[in-house]
Amino acid sequence: MPTPTLFTEMDTLQHEGDELEWKESARWVKFEEKVEEGGERWSKPHVSTLSLHSLFELRTCLQTGVVLLDLDGYSLPQIVDDIIERHIEEGMVSPELRDKISFVLLRKHRHQTKKPIHRSLADIGKGSSAPSRSPARSPATAASFNRSTEDLRSKHGGSYGRLRHAQSRSMNDIADTPSTDQLKNKFMKKIPRDAEASNVLVGEVDFLDKPFVAFVRLAQATTLGGLTEVPVPTRFLFVLLGPPGKAKSYNEIGRAIATLMVDDLFSDVAYKARDREDLIAGIDEFLDEVTVLPPGEWDPKIRIEPPKKVPSADKRKSVFSLNELGQMNGTAGAGGGTAEDEEMPVPHELAVLFIYLGCITNAITFGGLLGDATDNYQGVMESFLGTALAGTVFCLFGGQPLIILSSTGPILIFEKLLYEFSK
Repeated sequence: MPTPTLFTEMDTLQHEGDELEWKESARWVKFEEKVEEGGERWSKPHVSTLSLHSLFELRTCLQTGVVLLDLDGYSLPQIVDDIIERHIEEGMVSPELRDKISFVLLRKHRHQTKKPIHRSLADIGKGSSAPSRSPARSPATAASFNRSTEDLRSKHGGSYGRLRHAQSRSMNDIADTPSTDQLKNKFMKKIPRDAEASNVLVGEVDFLDKPFVAFVRLAQATTLGGLTEVPVPTRFLFVLLGPPGKAKSYNEIGRAIATLMVDDLFSDVAYKARDREDLIAGIDEFLDEVTVLPPGEWDPKIRIEPPKKVPSADKRKSVFSLNELGQMNGTAGAGGGTAEDEEMPVPHELAVLFIYLGCITNAITFGGLLGDATDNYQGVMESFLGTALAGTVFCLFGGQPLIILSSTGPILIFEKLLYEFSK
């Protein structure tokens, strides 16, 4: 079954005073990237140009972060809960940061189809039942929220898992269903009917002292409300939150994973990966095919237009053929020479013909000389049979491919002397 086309969108966390929101900064269809420029306008599509450092940082993120494959997800709050819970279980974040991280990840998303959103009276009214400011920036609100959490926890006891999900929904500032703007988006015409979405969320927050990273593949593609610019069900989710001061680095890592997700071969790996090591092997294979342009001879600000004809990926597909057979689980270099091996049959057949001719000409030459020396008791036909028998036995039991299969000068002299002695 062919891998669905992935529409990838990257949103970055924006701080406007005490308010937080996710803003769409780039989107990818196939390998072409579009970035937001000049407010509401999109730039011309171009080929993504990545820094090699960002790819290595992405590899490190997948090695050290949380990877959830085939997660049963039906809503963004539930998925966020599962991501945070796994981080807490593995000791990557403290339980005290659960509410702050959840609050940030459930902020509203502003896509390029919308103008900047300001709080309406309805939003203010909703704020009476949910905190309207980031927990990191409003201690009083966070304290009251935590107190109410403790009270409810003491009342409900074992049902705290359901309670936590309810809390996430109470903090949810993102729409549960696609908006009218999403449904009427004209860009939907450029996306295949069976397409799925890959969402990338990157941003910096002031309550983390180390990156919070998660790569999620859902068991079933699910429409997550206002998360995506177009109403396409989400299959993959990549989250990167980190301490302040590295926004540019986070942005480049987000562009790196987004570019990988729209790469035909890596997306195939992402759909079929069985564990973290398969994803890392996919990045390594991608790095094997990357062309690096020296910075002194090329301006990274120059955008490369998409080619008229996409180069063939047959060579790279041959590298990934072992993955499909389940023989290369997490081994990046095991299939490195497969593409060359598949081109070996013609040279291999020529080598077999050369060895055959080398053996038969030797057997004819020394067979004729032996026939003259032994009155044809051991001639050409006997040399053929002896060479064939010796070669067959040696190929079956010898353990190495080189042997002299036919007669030589010393053998000729020995056979002549042996015949004369016997005679």
